[in-house]
Amino acid sequence: MSLLDNFHNFVDALPPPVRDDLDTVSTYREVAAGGRLLRAGSPTAEVSQIQEGRVKYCAWDINGRETVLTYMTRGDWVGLSEMFTGLPATWDVVAKTPVSVRVIQRHDFDRLLDKHPQIARQLLKMFALRFTLHRLFGLDHSAVSLKERVIKMLYFLSFSYEKEADGENPVVMNLSQEELGKVVGASRQKLNPALKAIEREGLLDIHLGGVTLRSRALIVQRYGYLLYPIVPTAD
Repeated sequence: MSLLDNFHNFVDALPPPVRDDLDTVSTYREVAAGGRLLRAGSPTAEVSQIQEGRVKYCAWDINGRETVLTYMTRGDWVGLSEMFTGLPATWDVVAKTPVSVRVIQRHDFDRLLDKHPQIARQLLKMFALRFTLHRLFGLDHSAVSLKERVIKMLYFLSFSYEKEADGENPVVMNLSQEELGKVVGASRQKLNPALKAIEREGLLDIHLGGVTLRSRALIVQRYGYLLYPIVPTAD
């Protein structure tokens, strides 16, 4: 199993009574496409879990150029870091599609943290994994080729599309080349040849509006060295 299965979701590993308590204090809301779950610079008084739909963490520089940190979808949580730091949001979280979310207010979340130490342990594991992977991805720009960065990022992002998919099954990713380019830090003109090279290797199929990974297992087989420690190595 990959460590990315619950990269943005701390709940699934919790025992049923703890999940029940989280459900008890949850409310639900709808966010239209283009709406914001978080706004950079604004205080955060709640956390939310995506039930349906897709969002992006993004920011714009003074020239209007957009940078995308990541995309999130069903099961992922938004606002957890801000809940612990008490700092304003540093990224806009924008709905790419209509989004359904469940929401837990800060005071309820703090109370459940005190009541259930299991929550804190799962959150610590998740935050530690995020730190490790973000550091590794940060080194990629100088350490690996654009093609290798794309392979690694597609594997990483595939868990936000098909969390339950078996490693042998295809994963359809409705992710445009423009969107992918913003994540890996490359123009579409540079990204397209890299994607074509990966397609020629039989790892993915390019189609209108996105790509389909042939299988995660195939990527691990050929490029497992890029994914350590995302994928545990065999003994």
